[in-house]
Order: sequence, then C-alpha cells, then structure tokens
Amino acid sequence: MLNPIFTEKQLFEQAFSNNLEKMLENNELGVFILVLANALSDEKLWRTLKPVLIQKFESLKNGDIIGAADDVTVFKQLLNLDLNTLEVTKYKTLGNFELQYNPLRALRPQRMSSAKTQGMSEDFNENGFNFNKAFLQNELFWQGNLFSKDISLFYNKFPFAKLHGLVVVEADKQHPQLLTSDLHQFAWMMANAVGLNIKGFSLAYNSYGAYASVNHFHLQCFVREAPLPIENNDKHPLVNYWFNAVGDAWEFIQSLHRDEQPYHLIYRDQAILCVVRQRQDDYTHESWTQGYAWYEACGGVNTATLEDYDHLDEGMLKAELVKLKIT
Repeated sequence: MLNPIFTEKQLFEQAFSNNLEKMLENNELGVFILVLANALSDEKLWRTLKPVLIQKFESLKNGDIIGAADDVTVFKQLLNLDLNTLEVTKYKTLGNFELQYNPLRALRPQRMSSAKTQGMSEDFNENGFNFNKAFLQNELFWQGNLFSKDISLFYNKFPFAKLHGLVVVEADKQHPQLLTSDLHQFAWMMANAVGLNIKGFSLAYNSYGAYASVNHFHLQCFVREAPLPIENNDKHPLVNYWFNAVGDAWEFIQSLHRDEQPYHLIYRDQAILCVVRQRQDDYTHESWTQGYAWYEACGGVNTATLEDYDHLDEGMLKAELVKLKIT
C-alpha cells in the first residue's frame, strides 16, 4: 500500500514544501544550501521562504562555518552572492532544446561525475560519498517501505526539475550505481504505481560512466507533465528507444552492460525510455556545462550564468549533444 503522500499530487507537493520550511530550524550548512536551492527552483516557494532564508544566511555567515567539506566549499561560494538579487530558475525553448538558468546548480560538487570510469560499475566505497553518511540524514524527505524494499527519499540538493528528489533503494545494502534486474523491476513498479496518482511522476537513472555523481544506487524522481524535448525531436542525434514491457527493456539493458555502454533511463507510467551515449571520459564538454546527464541527454540544458543563458543558441546546443553520439 502506498504512503498517502504518493496518492495525490497536492499531498506530495504539500509534504515537499512543508518539510523544506521545517528544515530551516536546523543550523547545518548542508540543510540551508538544500532549502535555498529548492526554493529558487519554484517561484511560490521562493516568495514564502526568502525572508527566513536571508535571516538564516546572515546568522550562519556570522558564526563558525562548520560542516561537511562539500557544504563548506559551497557555502563559501555563497558568501560572494547577494541573496536579495538571486532569481528563480528561468526557462526558455530554443528549437528542440529546453534551456534553464539555474545559478546555484553551478555550485554542485562534481563527485563521481568528474572521475575516470571503466566498465559498468565499481565497488561501493564506504569511505567515499554515499547516502548513509550521518550528516545527510537531515536531508531526508521521506523514509519507508515500498514494494518490500526500504526506501530513503532525499531532496535533490541542487534541483533542476519540479519536485526533484533522490530515491535510494536499500541504502544499508550498499548497492553500487549498477542497475540489476531486481532494481529495474522496482523502478518500473514505483513509476507505474505513483504515476497512476501523480500525473507526470517519473524516475531517471544515470548509469556509471554517464555522469552518475554518486556510487550508491539511486534514482532521481521528478514530476513533469510536459514531454521532454527528446519526445518532440524526430532528429534527436542520440540512439533512443521506448519500451512498454519491463522484460524487453531489461534485455536491451543487459546488452548495454555486456558492451560496457553507458546510458540513461526514464521510467514513467507504463513506459521506459533508454538513451544511449558516449562515455563521459571519451569527449570534452564545453565550459558552459558540467557535463551531460539524463536531462541534458534528453534535450534540456542547465546554464549557471545569465550570459550563457542569453547567448547560447540552438546550433551550439546541438553541437554539444552530437558529441555524445555513438559512432
């Protein structure tokens, strides 16, 4: 049986918003960064939380800046910004692409997404960044059991999609970021069950070598009713297939694993999209991007500066996407 927050979009949105507001009672740098980034992704949230966020920012910067190393690094970069002038994420369409200006996204630590990769996985490293770290437990949105699996749902610390979260499956079992038949079945069931109640609910997966940032098995959840740009582009340069049967999709995924071929997946109500791409090590991306994961591979682009947002054109975006094409 589904938890009530997964049975109605309004309940999910309400829980998402209410928990963010409560989190500001916490004085941890990481929690502040998370709430700030999530508030800036939604105009209504920003209007509601901006005054208390500015007050909290002043309090934190006038005290001892203590926290996890990544959080301290990000917070010190925030000290150079005026929170009063920060803007909610902007969006525009450029031909077959969706472009967004998301300044806080640029502060996201690269973690495994900047690492050299080989094959389709590496062993879980308990000493590396993972979702079992004590300081991350304050960033939880919901925890419970779903389809006989223990699930930890975290807020995405640097969101670029509506109601953006991280679904960590059986965190204590320390699965690396490698899709298995069992985890694939789970993603299919969760996307279908929640998608029946919350229109547009989707799960995304970045394989190892496709800009997955954490080597601890996770999916990204988001709610999007509009088609992804890839769905409106008959000439999308990357190999992509839609599957309506979980078994057919798994057979194809297994072939990608055998070939050590990185890919992205989107699970949504009764459908799975698989996008095949170049390994992150095999090309050099432009300076205006931190690298292409599932959103970018599907035709969306994050920009961290207003200059890039104003001056990038469809030709430049297409040229970058073509770099990922399997030759």
